[in-house]
Amino acid sequence: MLAGMAAEKTRGDALDRFARAEAAISQHPNGLLQARSREPTPIFSAESETEDEGDGRILMKVPLAQLHDNPFNARRIYDPVVVQERAASIATHGQKTPGLATPDPARPGHYILIDGHYRKRALASAGKLEMECFIESNLSDLDFYRLSFLLNEQRSDQSALDNAIAWRQLLDEGKVQKEEDICELTGMSAGTVNKTLALLRLPDSVLGVMRERPSAIGIATGYELTLYCKIVGEDRTRDLAARIMAEGLSSREVEAIRKHAQEGKARKIKEISRQYKIRSDGGLLLGTIKEWDSGRVMLDVQVGDRGAREALVEALKARFGLDKPAG
Repeated sequence: MLAGMAAEKTRGDALDRFARAEAAISQHPNGLLQARSREPTPIFSAESETEDEGDGRILMKVPLAQLHDNPFNARRIYDPVVVQERAASIATHGQKTPGLATPDPARPGHYILIDGHYRKRALASAGKLEMECFIESNLSDLDFYRLSFLLNEQRSDQSALDNAIAWRQLLDEGKVQKEEDICELTGMSAGTVNKTLALLRLPDSVLGVMRERPSAIGIATGYELTLYCKIVGEDRTRDLAARIMAEGLSSREVEAIRKHAQEGKARKIKEISRQYKIRSDGGLLLGTIKEWDSGRVMLDVQVGDRGAREALVEALKARFGLDKPAG
């Protein structure tokens, strides 16, 4: 594993590297991994000598067996349907866009894939044994995440749930110390980061539904689900998540559903009850009668005299028709 944030020489070095990464992306509107010119780029085997692209990158074919997933990849969920679609395209047209990888310092001759995990899975599914990759060197753990995040954001296919899982790992492993560091790393607001991480507080069954197609539930909709779950619980939240996936409900529609549930709960909480104390002739408390605005009435009384108790029970039975013969 590459050294983490603590192994950075200085914070300024890291920020400078991130700035250079963003600058490189801005210079390639069609993707950082696209060739810089229309001239064909030679491909080199991982076992052969490699050539410099002129900007410190080299392009080579890496055996899939020696190409390992980015441990800090921004994407965490892969749709098997998308993998098969891309595999069919690769089988017909070949790999059109190289991945981005870096040498694995722990395993000589092996590489860590920074970007191109869908392509890697598609290549394997299509029966290919190698993947074309640009090779970058001297990347830190945060570079691993930063580059994959920027490239996914550029393609507009990064889901809120992917972000939540990746950010939680960065926090848990101490790569960043607090949510403000994630804001600086991604350029997102504190509110967005907080709401994104809140998704992981949803029950596992709800997250399981979201994993089926994470791009269908954005941050606004996902946050409404977290609020809804606090009101109605796991089962109804799971049902709503499935409905969002099936019907394509907007965040405003989900907000309206949440507010309706919230208003219903508030009405129950605010229901007024009245209590009447029952006392003996001598002032001894015998019990109470309680009534609620909903119409509920409860009698709780202690009658020591057997005859009086039986008379009370008979009167209540007569009041509610319980003394009538069956049939």
